[in-house]
Amino acid sequence: MSSVEKVVEQSLLYDYYGELLTSHQRRIYEAAVFDNLSLGEIAEETGISRQGVYDLLKRCDGKLKQYENSLHLVERQERVRKLAEKMEETVTELRGLCPADELLERTALHSVAQEHSMDLETQEQTSQSLDRLQQLVHQLLEEI
Repeated sequence: MSSVEKVVEQSLLYDYYGELLTSHQRRIYEAAVFDNLSLGEIAEETGISRQGVYDLLKRCDGKLKQYENSLHLVERQERVRKLAEKMEETVTELRGLCPADELLERTALHSVAQEHSMDLETQEQTSQSLDRLQQLVHQLLEEI
């Protein structure tokens, strides 16, 4: 895992579970992860040894990962984000099948007649997209 990926993971875990750490742990963890201070700088500011800072950071990382392993909040957020992206893709696909101006024209002027003139392929694509969108909505609601 690259250092950037590690910081992103630490940030996400901290966002969700940081309040479960003590104020002392939070202060040191924030200094290391968010302020990018070295172990020596943190040790000097807090009056503890570099080894003490290192150990505390390792314990904090372990606790945050343990919370995620038990509660799965970050994992759940990722699943919800992916479902939302799929829903957005399906909505975009539906808009491509039936552009907004055409939809307005159908509903305002020729709703019944125009609907019947939509070719069968477009109707089938629209129906499939709506089915996918409905499935994604159900999955999203289960996640929430």
